[in-house]
Amino acid sequence: MKVIINQPVTIDQLREKIAQQFPNYKCTMRNKQMLVVSKSSTAAAIVMVRSGKVIVNEAFATIGGQMLFTLCCVLLGFLIPLIIYFAAFFPAQKAVRTEIAEYVRSQYGGGGQ
Repeated sequence: MKVIINQPVTIDQLREKIAQQFPNYKCTMRNKQMLVVSKSSTAAAIVMVRSGKVIVNEAFATIGGQMLFTLCCVLLGFLIPLIIYFAAFFPAQKAVRTEIAEYVRSQYGGGGQ
């Protein structure tokens, strides 16, 4: 989900604000440009800051979880793991993504998808 912002922001400022607003969520950096905001080990949102926008996507909280899902897709075929993913994991991930995106939109203005 793209959130258009009106004022410049860094990933560190965003991390501090999100950690203050959502104390029950865990904020970790995956690399210098990617913030992971996780509610549980399977429900998280990836936050990236680009020029003029903040991108918030749903994801697994850890690289291990993401690799396990990818391995299941390769070994079992894509259909069965995708059905399980959309039934079991996606709703919680989408809820985290939506919460974080709405907070960023309310704090830093602008529109978005």
